[in-house]
Amino acid sequence: MLTPVRWIVTGSLVGYLIWQANPLEIWQSLLTVDLPLLLLALVLQFIGIAISAAKWGMLLRARGHRLPYGWLLNAYLVGQFANNFLPTTIGGDALRAVQLRRRIGSLTQASASIFLERLTGFLALSLIVCLALLVAYVQVTGTPLVTDPFWLVVTVGFSLLAVGAAVLSFFAPLILQLFGAYLPAVALRPMERVAAALASYFPQGRTLLGVVLMSLLFQSLWVVIHAVCGMALGIDAPLLLYALMVPISDILGLVPVFVNNVGAREIAFTVYLTQVGVSQATALALAFLIFAVRLVVSLLGGVVVFFGGADLRITADTEPSPPAASGGSPSEPISSEAP
Repeated sequence: MLTPVRWIVTGSLVGYLIWQANPLEIWQSLLTVDLPLLLLALVLQFIGIAISAAKWGMLLRARGHRLPYGWLLNAYLVGQFANNFLPTTIGGDALRAVQLRRRIGSLTQASASIFLERLTGFLALSLIVCLALLVAYVQVTGTPLVTDPFWLVVTVGFSLLAVGAAVLSFFAPLILQLFGAYLPAVALRPMERVAAALASYFPQGRTLLGVVLMSLLFQSLWVVIHAVCGMALGIDAPLLLYALMVPISDILGLVPVFVNNVGAREIAFTVYLTQVGVSQATALALAFLIFAVRLVVSLLGGVVVFFGGADLRITADTEPSPPAASGGSPSEPISSEAP
């Protein structure tokens, strides 16, 4: 029911920003792109998906499910393809969960593994933006990255919100135990799903350390991809700005009025890049270039499907409803693991 509203809001926002920036100037910025750097961004995007697939496999091995890495990578690529090219009713994470169920026999466990993989990615994203805020506050670069006081407050607010959401998710079982009887149904149901996922798949010891490190590696690589695309467009901005701007755009993209992070990314890039002297047209060109990189790499999932490497059927299941793990930015529900 919300889908038409999301398309209208996203389309209106992007259309307004394009009109303000002048479509011709945006096109001219895109024509200046450095092709070798663009190719590097495509390669890095594929490496990011490969890291996410390896992290997913690590979570599964901790529960005794040893699946071939090639299968995990193919399933991840197909999920990205579904997110970007198939109808919105077919979420990439839902498709991954069904494919995994056919391997391990449990849709609940399959969905829990995907949910936790996303949750750890969101935690890494929150840590990166907080670290970037801290470094920006002491002005290591010598130049304030956010000069408008209003947007500085917004940045801090989104960062704290992200950390709070991540911490709340990890403490869901304790919160349910202490306050479950007092929570309204609208908060109780998602809390129960999060708690069930944590009970099923929360990693311990070395596995937990490995999962967190791989999440940080992926999210850091996602920031670098943006910086490489910025360099391809001739944008002269410090890496620290990308470390601040990229997580904020992904967190903003979780608001359910946006489609696949489109609109949220354009707003965030325009706000932050124009404060360091980048034109609005070039900022939007970067947003469109990042989206194009994601689309091109996700086409590899279509190749997997074409050669029979995945089954796109989503069949009914008699198991209890699994934790929500719908597709979307990073590529994705709880941002953007493999955006």
